[in-house]
Amino acid sequence: MIFRKNRKLMFIALVLTLVLAFELTPLPLTNASDHIDGPQLANDHASDINDMYFFLDPNDNTKVVMVMTVNPFLISSEIIGQAIFDHNLRYRFEIENTGNAEPDLFVDVRFTRGVGRETGPQTATITLPGGRTFTAPTNVPTQGADTNDIEPPALNVTTDATSGASFFAGITDDPFFLDNTAANRFVLSSVRNPGNPNRAIFANRAGFNAPDGSDPNSDHQRAGQLPAQARNRGLDQGPGRDTYAGFNTLTIVVSVPVALVRGATGHELGLNGATQRQQTQTVRTDGQVVGSGPFITVDREGNPLVVNGLIPPARKDEYNGAPTTADANGVFRADIIQSLRNFGTNDANIAVFLNMIQVRGDILRLDFLVPNNGPGGGNNTNGGPANRGGRRLQDDVGDATFTLINNGQPLGDFVDRNEFEFGNTFPFVAPQIMPNPNGINSRDTRLRL
Repeated sequence: MIFRKNRKLMFIALVLTLVLAFELTPLPLTNASDHIDGPQLANDHASDINDMYFFLDPNDNTKVVMVMTVNPFLISSEIIGQAIFDHNLRYRFEIENTGNAEPDLFVDVRFTRGVGRETGPQTATITLPGGRTFTAPTNVPTQGADTNDIEPPALNVTTDATSGASFFAGITDDPFFLDNTAANRFVLSSVRNPGNPNRAIFANRAGFNAPDGSDPNSDHQRAGQLPAQARNRGLDQGPGRDTYAGFNTLTIVVSVPVALVRGATGHELGLNGATQRQQTQTVRTDGQVVGSGPFITVDREGNPLVVNGLIPPARKDEYNGAPTTADANGVFRADIIQSLRNFGTNDANIAVFLNMIQVRGDILRLDFLVPNNGPGGGNNTNGGPANRGGRRLQDDVGDATFTLINNGQPLGDFVDRNEFEFGNTFPFVAPQIMPNPNGINSRDTRLRL
């Protein structure tokens, strides 16, 4: 009895110590983006932003769509317990409309506490510019039935009649497509052999051996064709290994009228995504964590692949905790320049990168006078990133980035599209990937290592 009593007292003392430690110690400004690319986010998946997308609604170009994906690599067999938005986080869409590196307007999303296991939706509260708020339920994840229910649930949308804003939040297929292993090996080769990275890594991973270091994908990329190996296998996704095929993610999609967020002059909008925790995080004796105090950025994301490819590991957490004004002030500029030189990128293309992600901050830019049309969220050739048309779900940002790094010479990962088709109406993302019930589900997860 004495031993048990002492052990109980020790436990209470430990809990009190932890609570005091969280109350007295500010949460570090540490994080990552692009699917767990920094040390801190390896331990905090809930606040990890995977990607941001920003495009005009192809069905109505007077509306702009903002997409934030968080909490990566959710597997279909566990989604009913994993598909929970963190009620301690503020999910923030930072909108820049005056042409500098500082956000001007915000769309904030917060969720009630969720417990998972198909017990019902969480409730999101969406705060729009000007203070207008409305609420919406999240989609409830499902694993389907053993025999009949093999299709994922519908993507339920809430529209606020007063503002014209629409909202979706729930678990979906991860819309990003990339051979991340090849990309990581490419980055590592640039560090080990500055100025002479192994450009053949992508082709080798896709099954094209190029021992001379050349890139055998150049010719068919220019022609817009898949290599014979891919055609023979009947694949239209490409022969590369899509790291994200077969995985779900949590997705927040907001559509607002352009008129609600545009500036007084000009026709450009910028978007940066941020996940934020309150500075004091308290661990209660029932195991729950509650926050208090000012919100601190844990993760941010503007343009894709910046943190993964251009920020050295020791500064990734610092980068993602910093405001976009730090980019314009040159806080990380020397590191980015050095990383690009390691890739063999010339001065002209280094200048292009700096103009995109430093001069006015690492902010995703959209000219709302550039039309967006086509299925799956838009796919017209005169839209998308190359034409200041933001970033759409179908845009192959991996190939575009690698080609720019490679001084305009075609370089890609042979993963040309997402494994599932995107929707033609809001919220445009593909539904969650379902587990295979007794072998009858025709949706192959295509999970690749």
